[in-house]
Amino acid sequence: METQRNTTTLKVLENCRLAPPPASVPRTAHRLTFFDAMWLEVPPVQRLFFYHFSNPTTTTLLSNLKRSLSLTLQIFYPLAGNLTYSPETDHHEILYTDGDSVKLTIAESNSDFDHLIGSHPRDVTDFHRLAPHLPGYDSLPAPVLALQVTLFPNSGFCIGISVHHAAADGSTSMHFMKSWASFCRSGDAASIKPLPIYDRTQTSGLDWITKNHFREMEKVKARESFDVVGVTSKPHVVRTTFVLSRASIERLRDWVSSRLVEGSEKDSRVSSFVLTVAYVWVCLIKARGPVDSEKMAHLVFAVDCRARMDPPLPVAYFGNCIGSCYVHAKVSDMSREDGVVVAAESIGRAIRALGGDGLLRGAEGWIRKFMELASDRIFSVAGSPRLRVYDTDFGWGKPKKVEVLSIEGTGAMSLAESRDEEGGIEIGLALPDLEMNGFDSLFKEGLKSLA
Repeated sequence: METQRNTTTLKVLENCRLAPPPASVPRTAHRLTFFDAMWLEVPPVQRLFFYHFSNPTTTTLLSNLKRSLSLTLQIFYPLAGNLTYSPETDHHEILYTDGDSVKLTIAESNSDFDHLIGSHPRDVTDFHRLAPHLPGYDSLPAPVLALQVTLFPNSGFCIGISVHHAAADGSTSMHFMKSWASFCRSGDAASIKPLPIYDRTQTSGLDWITKNHFREMEKVKARESFDVVGVTSKPHVVRTTFVLSRASIERLRDWVSSRLVEGSEKDSRVSSFVLTVAYVWVCLIKARGPVDSEKMAHLVFAVDCRARMDPPLPVAYFGNCIGSCYVHAKVSDMSREDGVVVAAESIGRAIRALGGDGLLRGAEGWIRKFMELASDRIFSVAGSPRLRVYDTDFGWGKPKKVEVLSIEGTGAMSLAESRDEEGGIEIGLALPDLEMNGFDSLFKEGLKSLA
């Protein structure tokens, strides 16, 4: 099979299926918890990992990737299973049975590797064929993971992952990717540390929220709503990467801290995450152009609940364990000269409200709230610098670039640690080109004013 866009081609060399070694894992069902079920109707999360690999021995490369994948799936076996519904228990679950496998596509592309790994604006369609297709929730049973390795002769290769969000949050999917990379690099299963934790006793006590969640999903028809959120239907959408250096973050911190009012964030050090999200949020609002001054701006981002649970869950807990943090502020306030301060204060208040018993307050309405705000094109955040995506080394060095492909469908900003500097943060955006031009100017001019 060969597809072509202008002079760029992608040739599929092989479609294969990788499974844990036979009889190495018993039939196992993992019932979805509330944290999983809330993502059932969300499209798969897709990431692309680009690696430089000059003069590769393709056979050795693919052999190492395939063998290590099979053995890694023995440890992360639910990812080889299928999302299904059990009439006996009246619950959705991830069911693994001996012989279940993950589809791995091997392809070759003549695209310009250096162009793809750049930070400049690139057409979003240049990346679409590098991510494997994964069926959605519409038809059960459904696989929860698909992978693709695309070779760029004499340049490098790309590993694309599509994972059903109901099976794994960012922490879990990156735990899998880093474990696979470690196994491939070392050839030793003992290198996979920590091992995933499958005990769901603590999170399964939220079934009452799960039932309410499904009722709310029916009311708001979430599947149709998710299809229209974002920018994929707009022409000339481009993908661009921006970087806040460590020095820029420190200058921004000093500028914001000097303008905070007493009794708010001024009493503590404003985090790099808060500063970055606040700055990007304000630039996005201004790039969108004039709106009703009384209109509210909305932001939502995920919060890892593992350490916030009582008692805390282990960092290697497998599945989803993230909550939603909603932030609201007046557009007119955000558009002021000190709009970043307003944004940082609003984000800080929302995070502090998650303390104590606030973590799951209103959890039964998280999805409904998101869909109600979606008509205003709510801003959101994908990924986190804490995931350390650039630590994913398969033995050929750390990635040259990591892209979150699925932000195109949500209009989210993606965050990752800077590849080239400790303490910096990388921001990925996919926007219509005119809006991207406006954002680019605001982003750069704002930083210059801090110098």
